[in-house]
Amino acid sequence: MATETETQNNPQPNKMRRTGGFLFIPRSLQRSEILIWLRRTHAWTGVYGALFFFCLGLSGFYLNHRTSIIHIDGGTSREVADVSVILNDIVLSTEKDLAEWMKKEFSIGAEPSAQRGSPGGAVNFGGKSAVQAKTISVTFRGPNSTITGTHEVGSNVVHLKKTNPSLLKAIIDLHKVAGVGALFILIMDTMAGAMVFMSVSGILLWTRLHGPRLAAIGILSAVAAMTALALSGTWVAWSAP
Repeated sequence: MATETETQNNPQPNKMRRTGGFLFIPRSLQRSEILIWLRRTHAWTGVYGALFFFCLGLSGFYLNHRTSIIHIDGGTSREVADVSVILNDIVLSTEKDLAEWMKKEFSIGAEPSAQRGSPGGAVNFGGKSAVQAKTISVTFRGPNSTITGTHEVGSNVVHLKKTNPSLLKAIIDLHKVAGVGALFILIMDTMAGAMVFMSVSGILLWTRLHGPRLAAIGILSAVAAMTALALSGTWVAWSAP
């Protein structure tokens, strides 16, 4: 009787049902040390890119809504300076000349991100012929601010404008790697690689931890079908006349 009572009070724990091995991994590689490495690398990759993944997800949401379809404002830029600087015995005739002058005059350490201009020439103004001066423009762009200089060749004035982005716009610009150097681009490349690795390793780990694999196939099929349906209305068809 005592034995039966103890058995009733202390039921035996249910054995966990085995879910099988990892899909897509050969049996020869399903050793404990390899699987432990896969789990740890997946976890540490998530820690490595956690902050970047959050910022990329946040900025990606606003980039998805930057067009007129379901538009959501993704930050703004605030003008902090708008001045005209007089040149003293200095001739600027090309975008390179203007960029070098701006770098020296305002101690700008970066290289220009954009250079453009208008060649000028004869124009019609109020029914009369006039000559429009050649215009050159140089932009220095960084994560914290954008400085644009515009100059009409032959004049002695350079028009300068400086704008600072909001925090949200700065994050969005970093997502687009606008106004950054090669080192940051390489860092973002590692983030892209980390996301690819976490996607693959996450699927491999899921195949071990979860049993209903048909449900996963159904979910992936549903996502693919919804994506195809969403794109079907925007596909551009064209045929030559």
